[in-house]
Amino acid sequence: MGFLDLLRGFNRRHWHICYECLRSTGNVAEDAIFYYAGPREPGIEGHAVARCPRCDTFNTRSFQFLRDTGEDSALYGLERIVKTHPRSRFAVKPAAGARDSGARA
Repeated sequence: MGFLDLLRGFNRRHWHICYECLRSTGNVAEDAIFYYAGPREPGIEGHAVARCPRCDTFNTRSFQFLRDTGEDSALYGLERIVKTHPRSRFAVKPAAGARDSGARA
C-alpha cells in the first residue's frame, strides 16, 4: 500500500463483491470485486445492496456488511486483494444488457 492510499483511506462501504460473478468466474475474487460509491437500494435482508455493473444482479455484499456480520477471514483476504492491485483493476463498465437508469423508452 502506498502513501497516497493511506491518505485516501479505505471505505468498506464502497467496495463490494458479487457472488454471481464469483461463481461464474470459477471463484476468482479479483473478477468479482468492484468499487461503487453511488446510491444503493434497500435489500431484502435489511442491508443496502448495489447492483453489480458486470452481471446486473443484486447478489452483492459490501465489505462493510462482511465486517458487520463477522466474516473477518473473508474480509481480510478481499481487502488484501484490493490493496495489492490498482483501483482501476476494479473499475468496471456496465454489462452489455445492463439497465440504464437514465434511459427512457
